[in-house]
Amino acid sequence: MRALVALTGLLIAVPASAQQPDQASLNTIFASMAGSQNPGCAVAVARNGSPFLSGAYGSADLEHGVQITPATIFEAGSVSKQFTAAAILLLAEEGKLQLSDDVRRYVPELPDYAAKITIDHLLSHTSGLRDWGSVMDIAGWPRGTRAYTMADVLAIIQRQRELNHAPGAEYSYTNSGYNLLAMIVHRVSGSSLADFTKARLFQPLGMNSTSWRDDFRRVVPGRAIAYDRRGDRFAQDMPFEDAYGNGGLLTTVHDLLAWNEALTTDRLGARVTRLLAERATLNDRRSIAYARGLFVQQYSGQQEIAHGGATGGYRTWLGRYPQERLSIALLCNSGAAASTSLGQKVADLFLTATPAAGDVRGTAASTIQVDPALPGDFVNERDGTPLQLRIEEGKLRATGRPPFETISARRFRHGPAEVRFVGTDRYALQLPDGELVNYRRVKPFTPTITQLEGFAGRYTSEEVGATYTLARKGDGLVMRLEGRPEMEMELKPAYADAFATEGGIVRFRRNSKGTVTGFGVGIPRVRDILFKRIDPSRTPASLSRMSASKASGRS
Repeated sequence: MRALVALTGLLIAVPASAQQPDQASLNTIFASMAGSQNPGCAVAVARNGSPFLSGAYGSADLEHGVQITPATIFEAGSVSKQFTAAAILLLAEEGKLQLSDDVRRYVPELPDYAAKITIDHLLSHTSGLRDWGSVMDIAGWPRGTRAYTMADVLAIIQRQRELNHAPGAEYSYTNSGYNLLAMIVHRVSGSSLADFTKARLFQPLGMNSTSWRDDFRRVVPGRAIAYDRRGDRFAQDMPFEDAYGNGGLLTTVHDLLAWNEALTTDRLGARVTRLLAERATLNDRRSIAYARGLFVQQYSGQQEIAHGGATGGYRTWLGRYPQERLSIALLCNSGAAASTSLGQKVADLFLTATPAAGDVRGTAASTIQVDPALPGDFVNERDGTPLQLRIEEGKLRATGRPPFETISARRFRHGPAEVRFVGTDRYALQLPDGELVNYRRVKPFTPTITQLEGFAGRYTSEEVGATYTLARKGDGLVMRLEGRPEMEMELKPAYADAFATEGGIVRFRRNSKGTVTGFGVGIPRVRDILFKRIDPSRTPASLSRMSASKASGRS
């Protein structure tokens, strides 16, 4: 019976003259989530300002057999950011701050980076600030392994002496900016972000089931537990932390529809609504897809104003299509849920696909031959990430990725992005969000045993708060986090003095004499964070003996 309820969902009546998809078409998209043995999703759709369809699939609590309903409360992940942005914009409307203000005016604890970071840089992810959660990944304590507070977040950000890039020069997504924005709301208004948004947003808009996870220990009736797969079973994956503003919104699909409708009808004021959806402009005048807490892009030839989210095992998506007066809210408690894809599949039920102007997909002739000089090893000039290109069955492809669509011998499309070669040793990747990333050819690196042993040693970072020991292992290196013996990463040679690791890059630094003095670590959202060599006197042989001792269980 419960499974039947979950699959059937809820159909809200609309006039019979409306030619719209029915409940069955919605159920089909989420059929794999129906039943009481797995987590799932709640979804709701509104047309022309009125709720139209909603559905609930799967279990909100696997231990107690509680089914998801459209009224179930989920955590919204980064969908939360638009609410933090709206709070800042309301304060700007009241003249209590300006978007051009230096962030250090409100958070003087931040380092002076010799470049002004503005509130608007935080709103658009163009500040260059490193993502604090990614920094703690490098430290061996990723989010979910410790209960981080807002004070912890500020302390981590304070330790960072460098930026990923100059403020306004690039788009680089960072939760740090939105945690700082939450702090600014508190310091300017005198109320916490939770209290400010409750009084100024949630209560006026009738979002009565919405609050913030500012205390993860607080009991929230009707909240779904988040899960992820571990082998053949599910395990809880809850965001046990008190840091919020970047995420942490607790809400329902119908409250999110109410929010979208408030933006559509300018209930927060026309200027606030406009600024939320105004795409940011970089220092070089390029426009990017990120606005202020929202992505503004094209989908099926129409403007899509949306944001996805992922925190712990929660997966979310909230989108609206102004031309169609279509609004879709999706909240899931399964880490396997591809929320953006699911949300857009729901949109596909309503939208008539219209090719965007200039869309060249499908126009390439199958007889076009790829320039045979293109394959080889390349490096992302922005963050040092290596990439290997090769030709397979007449198509260019990067290792582990789908083949490129050939437009000409040196021009390709990779999903929604475009690849253009300049000669054969450089190419530019034009992303749909407006970003441009350059790649250059590099020579493969096959280090000798002597070279590998020259990298061995102990390295520490004040910014990360961690020390790593490096030792040779076969024809590569391993990094071991001191104090955490289970934290071991294999480094594989990529190009000169650079080694790839799972999800990142390690690039060694040398002094004028050629001696290794440290290395920079880069992972998504953190670039080239410095580790200094602190124990050059230890010999590679002693490190090898230590490694063998640990492997055999001796101390």
